Amino acid sequence: MYPDQTRPDFGQQISTRFHEGMTRVRQGFFQSLQIVISGIGAYAFAHSVLGHHEPIFAATAAIVSLGYVRGATHSRRMLEVTIGVTLGIFIGDLLMLLLGRGVWQAAVVLFLSIQIARFLDNGIIFTIQMGLQSCLVVLMVPTSDGVFARSVDAIVGGLFAFLLMFFFPKDPRAEPRTNLQKLSESFADVLRNSAESIDRYDWDRAQSALEQARSLEPLYEAAKGDVITAKGMAKLSMLGRRYREELDEYSNILTGLDLAIRNTRVLNRRMASTINHVRISQDAIESISDVLRQISVAVADLGEVFYLSDQKDRAALRLRVRRKLSGVSSTLEPSLMGVKTLEAESLVLMLRPLVTDLLEATGLNHKDASKLLIPLGESMTEHAPRTNKIKRVEQTSRVVNTFNEEDNTENLKPDDTRALNIVLRKQEEDPFDDE
Repeated sequence: MYPDQTRPDFGQQISTRFHEGMTRVRQGFFQSLQIVISGIGAYAFAHSVLGHHEPIFAATAAIVSLGYVRGATHSRRMLEVTIGVTLGIFIGDLLMLLLGRGVWQAAVVLFLSIQIARFLDNGIIFTIQMGLQSCLVVLMVPTSDGVFARSVDAIVGGLFAFLLMFFFPKDPRAEPRTNLQKLSESFADVLRNSAESIDRYDWDRAQSALEQARSLEPLYEAAKGDVITAKGMAKLSMLGRRYREELDEYSNILTGLDLAIRNTRVLNRRMASTINHVRISQDAIESISDVLRQISVAVADLGEVFYLSDQKDRAALRLRVRRKLSGVSSTLEPSLMGVKTLEAESLVLMLRPLVTDLLEATGLNHKDASKLLIPLGESMTEHAPRTNKIKRVEQTSRVVNTFNEEDNTENLKPDDTRALNIVLRKQEEDPFDDE
């Protein structure tokens, strides 16, 4: 633990856990009602209509089918559970007739059920349900309802889960909207910090922006899981089908944000290294920081899409964001941004795929997004020494990121990267005057 880090006290931990728990309760309240109605309804139907005594497997199948899940479609989850439970009970009933009841019989039934499940499907849920239910059938006291009554109960439970999802769905957009908004806001904040770090030429701030960009991964995974789950719910729901187009938009935006975040991590890592080792021109510093701020605003605006329910409003907002990014893409050429060094040029070149990814998030395909980038012309850094020809200078401390106009470059070695930057600094007005 770092010295400046303070561990939250016990009261803070309790408060945090309480608020997190209440958030989960609020988010899952409607689904909790679905689970209760489905489980009790399936049990009541099997008991009152089919005449089964203690049809516990009907309630079990319904409850497990509607269980809280993220990152998997509800349709696949329900099918896995229903088929797994039914096959498991059927195999258990069948083998119990042949082998009888007991511990060793349960072991044999469990092993065979698992092997059959692995042969039929690679789903973990399918395997667990099939093995568990077959084992329970052998260990539990047989009912007077018939050999395969429990298999019928499992089918009833699965059907009740499907019917409840179809006729009484919750809005599948709720949870994806929340996490997608958080992701957009957090990503915009990363870009703002990146702009500040290059503007102030602050290595510590650049490192902080890099770590902040890396911390977006869990939030992205949560949003991805929510979108997948929501699309699965929309397929099952009678009312949810009208949200499919909107959920497809969410998925496309999320894909673009994911690629842009990955490129931002690469950019921030390179930016921190550049700040730590060399000094780029002031014009380049200002232009790069300005571009990052503009991109940050565009990402924040893109996040507003998730607040809008009307398709026309979403399309109009995405178009406005696209125009902002198009304006940025028309400036991403090193010579136009005051670039004087290879290091600054590399930063500009890394900004180009970042903007392309965000343009794709607004609805463009990759080809059209790439066309909006200004063509790369001849950069002045083509006349500078290649970085792979310059020996690395080992440093015991970070380079001071200021220039002293009185520096005597004659006392510096020609393979010193700092010497190269001082020379370039003095030649900013006419970088080609030595030709």
